[in-house]
Amino acid sequence: MDREQETWLNLEYYPMVYNVIKDNIYAAVVFSEEHFKAIVSNYQVASPAAQHQFINFTYFTDLEEALFWLQSIKKGPDTALLSAAPRPFN
Repeated sequence: MDREQETWLNLEYYPMVYNVIKDNIYAAVVFSEEHFKAIVSNYQVASPAAQHQFINFTYFTDLEEALFWLQSIKKGPDTALLSAAPRPFN
């Protein structure tokens, strides 16, 4: 994702999503070990204007840990759908 896409997400898309959902969003992002290490080593803090408090991203390298985290914070029908989602190929 380039800076222009990131700016659009932060200034236009995320606020639009919040206006529709009107609730916090919890996203578990699962990366391979190598990709996770690359992201951590190249991490840059986003500007405060680009941060949205209603979107909570948490990063994992293990799908089962990610699903457990989502289930522990978000009880409800959407959790059941997430748990039933097909597993990606390894």
